[in-house]
Amino acid sequence: MILKNSKNAWYYLNQGLTSVYYNDFKKAVSKFNKASSLEPENIVIQLHKGTTLHKMEKYKMAIDCFDQVLSVDPKNLDALYNKGLALQKIGDHEDAISFFKKSLEIDSNYLDSLTSMGLCLSNLDRNKEALKITDSVLLKNPKHSSALYNKSLILGRLGQNSEAISFLKKAIEEDSRKSNILYEKGQKLTKQKKHEKAIKFYTKALEIDKKNIRALVAKGWTLDFAGFGNKDIFVFYDKAIEIDPHCTDAFLNKGLVLDRTGLYKKAIECFDKILEYDPKNIRAMYSKGVSLSSLKKFGEARFYCECAIELDPKNVFALCSMVWFLEHSKKYDEALIYCEKALKIDPRYVYAISYKGKLLLSLKKYEESIKWYDKALKLDPENQTAIYHKNRAESELEKMKKESLLKKLSKL
Repeated sequence: MILKNSKNAWYYLNQGLTSVYYNDFKKAVSKFNKASSLEPENIVIQLHKGTTLHKMEKYKMAIDCFDQVLSVDPKNLDALYNKGLALQKIGDHEDAISFFKKSLEIDSNYLDSLTSMGLCLSNLDRNKEALKITDSVLLKNPKHSSALYNKSLILGRLGQNSEAISFLKKAIEEDSRKSNILYEKGQKLTKQKKHEKAIKFYTKALEIDKKNIRALVAKGWTLDFAGFGNKDIFVFYDKAIEIDPHCTDAFLNKGLVLDRTGLYKKAIECFDKILEYDPKNIRAMYSKGVSLSSLKKFGEARFYCECAIELDPKNVFALCSMVWFLEHSKKYDEALIYCEKALKIDPRYVYAISYKGKLLLSLKKYEESIKWYDKALKLDPENQTAIYHKNRAESELEKMKKESLLKKLSKL
């Protein structure tokens, strides 16, 4: 059990593992080092540190970690296998094979070791042996994607190109299938607001299939939610766009981050990219309107918000974007009209309920404002914006009552 409230080795190990899922490998290694300083004999820490260093392409340092594990537990399957992988990466295929063989002496059905050993043999130009081993893996598991990739590579090296392409397609299809299963599990956790657990599945999905666009966008969104900087987030959105130049979710999310961080012109560029190939994209329209408003281009801003509403008069998000625009233009009465339209469509939409409270506050209708904030807080008790503005309304109401009382007393 990982103890979260006690700063022991397992606490730092857990922090390190979380950093791995967020792709912050440097921080992860730092946490593993801290954990190791508290429990030098803990081989679990060394194993995770080694696999993280492997991800960082620091293979010799990774091997040192696996050696530390093997000095304590010479039959540790994970350490034997991962040391073999690291040796393979530095081109020491003979030694790598010896470690894969050691793991297979412990577990003859360790298919990942068999697969990796087959690749090493192929790299040593022993393609017939490699093909025999790879076929033995596929006999036990016809959907083993690494074995399918290896068979494609080996067949290509043997000049059997059409068969090589066939196995490559099978490998890609299998990776895509497994990656999408992991992505869907992540989505379920995201809907349950279990974001830290969800990102583990998005990370695993991308380890299997780096071109899983939905997982790339989901991971970018989760990093944004976790408070990471634009640079860390945009890596995933940009990769999704590179794979699919019409990836609307990536453009939208990137645009929203840019808008939120004050980079309005760059945000508009993202929304414009969508509107180039999807001129009726409502979300891109009203989002562009919001960014234009922040640049004080009020005429253009209103135009795009109105276009979005015209395309879908019942779109509460488009309506509330107009509310936001009009409120920031200090046109409170007009904003209230659009706010009422949104509430007529969705009477329980907290954002619109809370915004009505804000508009009434701006119109100095404090008692009504408080009532609407109470409605918002009944639906969302932790809504900090509603709490803050309700307190303002109450303070203004109290001030108004005191002023009224003082006026009456002055007339006596």
